[in-house]
Amino acid sequence: MATRSESLPIGRTYLSRAWLMLAAILLVAAAVVTIVLGAARSAPAGGTFFGPVPDFGPVTTQNESIVVNGSVCGQCR
Repeated sequence: MATRSESLPIGRTYLSRAWLMLAAILLVAAAVVTIVLGAARSAPAGGTFFGPVPDFGPVTTQNESIVVNGSVCGQCR
């Protein structure tokens, strides 16, 4: 009986250290995965270059009515 009660605190310390190590390993793994995924992303849609932005000219059609069979569509407004 005495040996069993004496070994419990030692086992408790090892168990708590194991849990702390597991938590630390999981945190480091999550940080590594986050960094790798952030570095692997492609460039944003607008690009990251510092050159001039391409100009495609003015918009020619804007807010025109939709014509169906020669008359303006009333449902499409």
